[in-house]
Amino acid sequence: MRVGASAMGVLLAGSLVRAEIRINPQGWRFPNTYTAAKEMIRVSDRTPLIPGKETILKGYRRADGTRFMTYEIEGRVFGVQFDTDGKPPFEYSIMDADGDGKFETRIVPEKDGRDQGYVPQWVIDYYYSKHPELKSPSGAIKPAPPSLVDAPEPVAKPTPPPKPVAPPPEVLSQPNP
Repeated sequence: MRVGASAMGVLLAGSLVRAEIRINPQGWRFPNTYTAAKEMIRVSDRTPLIPGKETILKGYRRADGTRFMTYEIEGRVFGVQFDTDGKPPFEYSIMDADGDGKFETRIVPEKDGRDQGYVPQWVIDYYYSKHPELKSPSGAIKPAPPSLVDAPEPVAKPTPPPKPVAPPPEVLSQPNP
């Protein structure tokens, strides 16, 4: 499904996103960024430029020039920008719009490359819930998505060792060659 940016009313730094926005409720497929990052050269880490420790931006580049940048909060990727031709700007971005782990929003910017993505509302609300001393621009603080709520680690049950399996009698009765 294609939705025009003006119909979506998505805000980016106070301005309307001027881009083609596509929604796929099942989530857009994309390469595993953690695996790909191991094969690529990290070219930037903009984390020190951002106040707080929750948000992390990392850029990666292959030898052929293709690159991607991840946006994380609390170690969880909520957005990825992709550059497939090795030249600025990024060709498209995918975002997890509601914090469910699916990247259902794909944003293709206009040719000028501006407005390549946005920060989903759940990320903003989560940030302000971690910083009660700051006032949220949206006013109300919504709870973080269940995937970010601090849950106790599951206790792994020890698995019993496998039982030895005896070979069938006919195998034991055959002579060795």
